[in-house]
Amino acid sequence: MTPTRPLRRLLATAGALCAILIPPAHAASRKPVKTPTTPAIADFTQLSGAQPRDCAAPAAPALSGLGEPTMRRCAWSQRVEMVYWRSIPTPAATCLQPAAIAWHRLTQAIHADAPPWNSAWSGRTVTMNTSETRQLAAIWRGDDGQWSAALWRWQPSEKPDTRTWQAGHWDNVTKAAHAIDAGNPLPAASKLFVAWRDASQGKPRVLDGDTWRWVSDKTCLRLETSGISQTRIHLPYSRDDARLEQRSGMQVLLARRFPDAEWLQPFTLLEPGRPGDRTGAKFVAVWREGASVKGQLWIPLRDDAGIVRARIVSDLAPASAERQKELAKQRADVIGRELTALAHAWEVRHE
Repeated sequence: MTPTRPLRRLLATAGALCAILIPPAHAASRKPVKTPTTPAIADFTQLSGAQPRDCAAPAAPALSGLGEPTMRRCAWSQRVEMVYWRSIPTPAATCLQPAAIAWHRLTQAIHADAPPWNSAWSGRTVTMNTSETRQLAAIWRGDDGQWSAALWRWQPSEKPDTRTWQAGHWDNVTKAAHAIDAGNPLPAASKLFVAWRDASQGKPRVLDGDTWRWVSDKTCLRLETSGISQTRIHLPYSRDDARLEQRSGMQVLLARRFPDAEWLQPFTLLEPGRPGDRTGAKFVAVWREGASVKGQLWIPLRDDAGIVRARIVSDLAPASAERQKELAKQRADVIGRELTALAHAWEVRHE
């Protein structure tokens, strides 16, 4: 007589063991998780030609705003250092993109005279060289869309042969930087742009198409340009020819053009940057319109060649009427200072 029940139990147990021990077919098809590849500019061993070591000196406090670095390595008897951030942080409560804020913090840390960030860029580098130190900072967007940053520092050796060897490897760093810059050229610089770049130096800023954005006194600002044109009332180039009736007439025209505006600073002739200088005339006005505070600068050109106009705008956050009135006055003060700084930078550059 055949023992069917024990045999069935044995077969069932064997089947269960097979199900446990043999992996399912789809598990074998799973792809391993890809680890992010190190970009060329952050490949310390390849670029330095040396084995990475821990850095003896503490990290520069000025870099703390970029968050904890992914990697910080030194070599060449602590004469070369690389700091790498795989992912730069997204600052809270800011009107500028993270790349622009990181660019500002990184370039300020190395005291570099860097151009404003450009929203069209996928990456950019800047160098800062002194007699004792070479520095190179880079920001770029990876294939995954993530923004990263790196900072290189090199203190050349006093020994000629060693310094020559180090310089050869530092050239590798600069070549990696040039690869980032290659597809991200600097924009053409108009006269107004050059003046704004000087006036906004040291502040977080970004070019966003035809609009220039920056932060001053914790206030988000944007500058909108309208090119060179004329006004219905003649505005003179020379300050000596500026008349009160001209300014009164311009204020009447502005009031008609913006009937709902609250005028926080009427159409005014600015004083020169240095008292007593014989500069060209420049005029400003600041007003509130709806939920925005706006200010405009008029710069008459020599020989009736037209008027350069630049408008700065700052939007007000929703608040009570009393609070918005207070905020509007604060924004008007900031915009007035920024327009004055822009006018004075124009004098230095172009007059």
